[in-house]
Amino acid sequence: MKIGNYHLARVLRTKITIPILVAASIFAVALISFSPMNASAEYDQFQIPEISGTIAITEPSDDYSAFDTIALSVAMTVSENSVENGKAMWGKLDVVQGFLVYKIGVLANDNTFHKTIIDAGSGEALFVSDGVSKDNWTHSKHSDKESNKKWKDHYADLTPEERELKKQQWGEVKDAFFALSLDERAKMIMHFISMKVQFESVSDEEKETKKQEMKSMMEELLPLSVEEKTKKLRQYVNSF
Repeated sequence: MKIGNYHLARVLRTKITIPILVAASIFAVALISFSPMNASAEYDQFQIPEISGTIAITEPSDDYSAFDTIALSVAMTVSENSVENGKAMWGKLDVVQGFLVYKIGVLANDNTFHKTIIDAGSGEALFVSDGVSKDNWTHSKHSDKESNKKWKDHYADLTPEERELKKQQWGEVKDAFFALSLDERAKMIMHFISMKVQFESVSDEEKETKKQEMKSMMEELLPLSVEEKTKKLRQYVNSF
């Protein structure tokens, strides 16, 4: 399976909770930021030791599809196997220290985030970071106060109880996403990055239409149960 350069744009930057961040990232990557969360934690804060991969890259490129890389789903599998009780939440094909690798974000069930570096040729795990909890996420550019204000402004017409329900529903989107198979999650990630490429080339009117379509999709998805959310997401993946 050939894969382009980016498989998931950076995840929504928020300090509300990591599960909500994950849930929002699944859809906001489609560049449609209708959720109250401003997206993308500073994953590059990790210090990566010297690595040695199998695919040397001498010139940076926007497209590495000519190289014989493993599939994104394979890299996600290796990452999950490298983190106890971990679930791969996003992936990106990139160059690190002159070698083509996958950067995979993994969330453990104790709500700690791990960054893994997987060799794009051999599938070997070249680096697995220690877990970072949301409480130690020091590189966010937005304070808790600012994040909470953004959330409240977005749902200004709701009561505090209704806003809490929205947070719970976003967390359930995360649970539904992780209930999908690795192949399904990888397919969704690749679909969204394809949407991103298309989005950059359309008119402002078409962009607004796509935003509204995604917003409507999420409005329909959020009130459902986790099982119903999972079913909807699976139907969405199968429609690609």
